[in-house]
Amino acid sequence: MSEKNHNKITLKLSKSLFVPKYFPLLFDYSHRWEVYMGSAGSAKSYFITQKLIVRCLNEPIRVLVCRRTAATLRNTCFSLFKDILSKWKLTQYVKIRETDFNIKFPNGSEIIFTGLDEETKLLSLNNIGCVFIEEAFEVPQAIVEQLNLRLRGAVENKQIIMAFNPISKNHWLYNFCEKNPPQSFLYTHSTYKDNPFLDKENYKALEEMATRNPSKYRVYGLGEWGVDSEGLVITNWRVEAFNEMELARTLERRAGMDIGFVDKSAIIDTLYDRENKTIYVFNEFYKSGCQLGELAGAIRDMGLAKTKVFVDSAEARSIDYFRQEGLRAESCKKGAGSVKAGLMFLQDNLIVVSPKCKNFITELENFSYIKSKQTGEYTDNTTHEWSHAIDACRYGYSDIYTNTRLKTVNKASLGF
Repeated sequence: MSEKNHNKITLKLSKSLFVPKYFPLLFDYSHRWEVYMGSAGSAKSYFITQKLIVRCLNEPIRVLVCRRTAATLRNTCFSLFKDILSKWKLTQYVKIRETDFNIKFPNGSEIIFTGLDEETKLLSLNNIGCVFIEEAFEVPQAIVEQLNLRLRGAVENKQIIMAFNPISKNHWLYNFCEKNPPQSFLYTHSTYKDNPFLDKENYKALEEMATRNPSKYRVYGLGEWGVDSEGLVITNWRVEAFNEMELARTLERRAGMDIGFVDKSAIIDTLYDRENKTIYVFNEFYKSGCQLGELAGAIRDMGLAKTKVFVDSAEARSIDYFRQEGLRAESCKKGAGSVKAGLMFLQDNLIVVSPKCKNFITELENFSYIKSKQTGEYTDNTTHEWSHAIDACRYGYSDIYTNTRLKTVNKASLGF
């Protein structure tokens, strides 16, 4: 029940509307960092939305709600805020602007929704008192740190709130949350069993997952750090320490580079055992915002100055630059179906990865097929964000797979 008094809305809410595990945090704004990790169905995002609406009612504050891309916001975060405002009978008191993508309250509070890919909009924002990052595992640590610096609102207790389902221990969030948390840090873990509002059908589905797919249940049911292998493009790999100097005596060295400039640039150094169809990945370079001079330096630092390095053929000017620098840059062979052929080549070989190559491991754990929104089935399209080191790796073998007729594998036969 709610009523408006001038510019203030008085809201009478029952404690029964909130997940008991979270309720003690409803009015707690004392931690700059507030992180919610847990399983599917644990109502993390729902409670955070409730909390932010309550705070907007209690004090004038500008809240930024964001995800990695703007395209994902409307049907997730924005829709959830509107749903709760409607259930609490507040829609008549607030201004929901579908075009401007914001919600304004009578007391001056405002909730702004934006994708982290909308750089111009982000730079124009000011006086932000709270940031909510949904699906934080999608967001690079550097962007989160930049958002932290943009907390400059007049409110006393500024906050960054993050929510995510667990992901690989190689992800930056694991170290951030478990090993080296910042000061003023609140970290809460929950599962679907903490949510008394979860419908019976979803509860049953999660319970059945425990016996049907234990590894998936550990991640999505128990909310533990790990990797769900469903939909992953490459599964034939393992992490293992090995002596690359010893292997290099008999195996051929192959390297590839993916140039990103603003995006990630990656150089992957490998050894190939043709007879046993095994790729050994033993060194990597992985960085955003690189210029060609830095990449040339990285090639030399990796001991690849005299080794042929295959580079995306679309980067002809870059290849010319590397050659002028005395490096053996080679244009990788591309053509119709070359991406699929390259991925099938990687799938057809065992990939052994040195524990040193953490970025390559992270990509393998997250590089997946994209599901169709219409059918819910996996398509041939793959996630771009986790593809840079993998692209560099397949470039290193492009002269092999573009000259080999590869048998097409139907994903349906693999259970996708």
